Amino acid sequence: MAYKAKAVASLLAATCVFSIIALILSVVNVKDVFLPPSNKYGLVFDAGSTHTALYIYRWPADKENGTGVVSQLEACKVPGPGISSYADNPAGAGASLKPCLDKAMKVIPAEQQQETPTYLGATAGMRLLRDRNSTKAEQVFAEVAKAISEYPVDFRGAQTLTGNEEGSFGWITVNYLLERLVKFSFAGQWEHPQDTEVLGALDLGGASTQITFQPGVTIEDKNTSVFYRLYGTNYSLYTHSYLCYGQTQALKMLLAALHQ
Repeated sequence: MAYKAKAVASLLAATCVFSIIALILSVVNVKDVFLPPSNKYGLVFDAGSTHTALYIYRWPADKENGTGVVSQLEACKVPGPGISSYADNPAGAGASLKPCLDKAMKVIPAEQQQETPTYLGATAGMRLLRDRNSTKAEQVFAEVAKAISEYPVDFRGAQTLTGNEEGSFGWITVNYLLERLVKFSFAGQWEHPQDTEVLGALDLGGASTQITFQPGVTIEDKNTSVFYRLYGTNYSLYTHSYLCYGQTQALKMLLAALHQ
């Protein structure tokens, strides 16, 4: 009988506890808790002198040793010429971006679009337009920003890259794709490749040419020096951009010389 009494008492106690929990849940506002997404997305417009392209990127929310491991999901070539060609029709520059933005909205999950950082980086074509007519360059950027801002993304701005930025970003891209900066090992981990030298990059664009490499000596001219820390490793680079020595501009100079 004593055993049965204990069992009954334990059952009543448990019932009382569950009743209290049920009462608390009934009077307290309960909200759905969503886990943060495992992947993030980003959009980058590469506005070159001859054409513009939109790249859609994805990377894990957790970085590897301070730097993201990025993969390209999609690429979309913007119809028409580069945005610097719209100097006399700035609204056309903004309108030209919309087909690719529409495509991006179909790729990126709707619930993450407002958190998707979006950039437009223009290169030597816009540097030349800025030097010739800064007002027209500003009007083109204003229309571009207006068009992108119509979409539910985290627009971070449209700007002209410096020659150093264009050269060094290209260097990072080349060495990242060739797994000179980080590599996925057989053990299933990202690691810095051992005994692997980084490569130099020579970028022949339409309106400029960039050369970037890691020198073995101290860089005396600080205007040609850039520093990055990528995946836990420091890189001190030499980079220089030669404006008007891209393929299109060189051809124009050649034709002018032949005409003379």
